[in-house]
Amino acid sequence: MIHEYRIVVRHSPRVGMSVLENLTGHMPKPAPGACATMWLLHATRPTTMPGTPPITTRAHSTYTHGTSDSIAASRPQPEVRHLSATSLVDLLDVRRGSLYRTQDIWNTLVDPLSCAGRELRGACKAASPNGPLFLEMVTLLTMPESERTIDRLTDAGVFLIPARAGYLRPEDAALLRSNEGLLLWLQYAAPPTAYLKMFDGSDIFGATSMHDRARIAKILRILLACGRDRTAATPSNPSDLAPVNPLSHLCSQVAPHWLRRVLELGGCPHQMSQRGVPLIVSAMRAEAIRLHNAGQDFMRAHTSLRQLAELLKRHGADLTQASGRGVPAVALLAFHGLCGAAEALLISGASPNAADRQGNTLMHHLAQVLHMRESPTHTENAKLAHYALILSLRHGGNLDVPNAAGHTARSLLPEPTALGPQVDDALLTTARTTALRRIRPLS
Repeated sequence: MIHEYRIVVRHSPRVGMSVLENLTGHMPKPAPGACATMWLLHATRPTTMPGTPPITTRAHSTYTHGTSDSIAASRPQPEVRHLSATSLVDLLDVRRGSLYRTQDIWNTLVDPLSCAGRELRGACKAASPNGPLFLEMVTLLTMPESERTIDRLTDAGVFLIPARAGYLRPEDAALLRSNEGLLLWLQYAAPPTAYLKMFDGSDIFGATSMHDRARIAKILRILLACGRDRTAATPSNPSDLAPVNPLSHLCSQVAPHWLRRVLELGGCPHQMSQRGVPLIVSAMRAEAIRLHNAGQDFMRAHTSLRQLAELLKRHGADLTQASGRGVPAVALLAFHGLCGAAEALLISGASPNAADRQGNTLMHHLAQVLHMRESPTHTENAKLAHYALILSLRHGGNLDVPNAAGHTARSLLPEPTALGPQVDDALLTTARTTALRRIRPLS
């Protein structure tokens, strides 16, 4: 609905033109006694363009106060010059929101000499060096939370995967609309590689304060809500390297106690790194190395390894998932020397008879490597493959299942090959020695 307002202002040296100038921002000075007429069109739902300063000059806060607007407006306003030295967080603090006028906040944010303005410009430049993000963020941060709709957040580029905006949980939507949520998004989600720094040294392996845990929990919610967990990140700065590990892989390696939360929030349980390593391998490898560094036997399927495999399985992970090169998870862990982790997958339900597109099972892969044991480049892998083959037979592996070409794993085995069911001392010693050589570079 459009309302028309006709404002007639008779020239007055002191009053008339000052009112008109406040409304229009510019008007030619009429002759004395003349009448200036202006038509204003007022839309019930104005559109705020990015970079457009707010019209209102009255203080507003994203915090809901019990006092009336008249009382809030009557509070003493801080001197504007003090705002230039205020940090971005303090400027937007909802508890102080009623002290600052919207126009003053806007002016401070766009001022390149103010502390808050420099902080915001620096963060936006790191995320989008030549994009419109700065004006988008200024617009969002100077409007009430109630006006920060999902559509506005989408237009500002908050959702890296736009489809995520369609099924946000209410609590996550509220977090993203808040000042705190927008600043956390700008710091950790907007720059493609910033999430790699979300875990500081105090948080690794669980030694963290309650405040840090609450903050990290919010960051994870924001990263998952906007889609940074699944984005193939490209660094903003060409001199930076692209991250090897997605968010779930990062958690499994440096902060394993947060992996469960990532999966609960919708993290992909079968996500691969840029090197084609599935999460199941990254997580199991990291846990096995932690156990080894703690003095535990890397040839055993420890309880924590089995629990990790069960956790991933409950959230939809395929324990037989192959790498980008087609190597099954059990075989890949075994070739890394982490035989205990490989056995933990078998115990937790990884089927050694699951076939890939060519009909090859885990047994085919292990038998093929064992077939090339005379080659110098495959000797060590063959020793570990022999050990893993016997483990797989214990857990139901079938050597007589043909692949798409009609070949069975048994037909690939060289002669002679001892198949157990028990691992003799000589093979165990050989496998342990070989595995230790593989683990040392990983540790």
